[in-house]
Amino acid sequence: MISTFTLNAAVDKVHYVDNFQVDKVNRVGEVITEPGGKGNNVAKVAHLLGSDVIASGFLGGDTGQFVHKQLLKRGITSDPVWITGQTREAFNIIDRSKGTQTEILEPGPEVNLADWEELQARAKTLADKSSVVCFSGSLPRGLSTNAYAKLIQTAKAAGALTILDSSGDSLFYGIESAPFICKPNRDELALLTGKQSSSIESAIIAARSVINKGVELVVVSLDKDGSLVVSENWVCQVLPPKIEVVNTVGCGDALVGGMANYLDLLGEKPSSCKLIEAVAWGTAAAASNALYPIAGHLSVVGVKEMFKQVTIKHL
Repeated sequence: MISTFTLNAAVDKVHYVDNFQVDKVNRVGEVITEPGGKGNNVAKVAHLLGSDVIASGFLGGDTGQFVHKQLLKRGITSDPVWITGQTREAFNIIDRSKGTQTEILEPGPEVNLADWEELQARAKTLADKSSVVCFSGSLPRGLSTNAYAKLIQTAKAAGALTILDSSGDSLFYGIESAPFICKPNRDELALLTGKQSSSIESAIIAARSVINKGVELVVVSLDKDGSLVVSENWVCQVLPPKIEVVNTVGCGDALVGGMANYLDLLGEKPSSCKLIEAVAWGTAAAASNALYPIAGHLSVVGVKEMFKQVTIKHL
């Protein structure tokens, strides 16, 4: 089983606006509303690929109820900690005529000490039943920047493989607990390590400094160029198939969901070869997700076909 934790969940709203203009009145042609937050996107993808998934984190208010009910509707077990305040909303404005995407992200509600203590207890319960535990996204107000570090320690003590996908201070302190996999993008890696990551060579050096903290695998998102995968003993680049991209939002979450699904179904600690295959499977999931207008959607048949087209380049 996979457990995902979304501490700052959201209701994702995609607005399609032709010829979007700043400082003007814009009329929306279509709106798509989804249960969101990075960890919930991970949960949706892993479930579609065949894993049993429990999604946890903080939810509150009517918007939180929407996320909860929509996850259940999709066959995902939703086991949140309910808090005072409203789960935030996140807006993605897509202008297909210009080929642009504009995201507006609300900050989310504030979490108190009792909420945090309940979530820590929930994390222990779920980690005891899980092969893989994923921690994704930003932290809500009221939590310490080392929140992920504490949750990772709990999951590791239960014997689960852990994946961390965050940014800023929560990522910086989170890797101090050495998650099994860390998935920064280039910019996040540079901020995390204080090292340049603009070239493949510099990104490898930066990723090595994360490996030195005990992380077993660093998967650096390179957008259309796939990902750079760095372990203690080897480095490779995983290149996606060529596709006509519809929407890039959620592709990183699909990568994590695909990796988690592969590791979950593997049922044992992966060898180097299996780790590369897990990233390739996640890359195929991300490519399939990019063909859909909203995050956390893919075609299982499409993922299997794209998996055959993923290229592994050893460096």
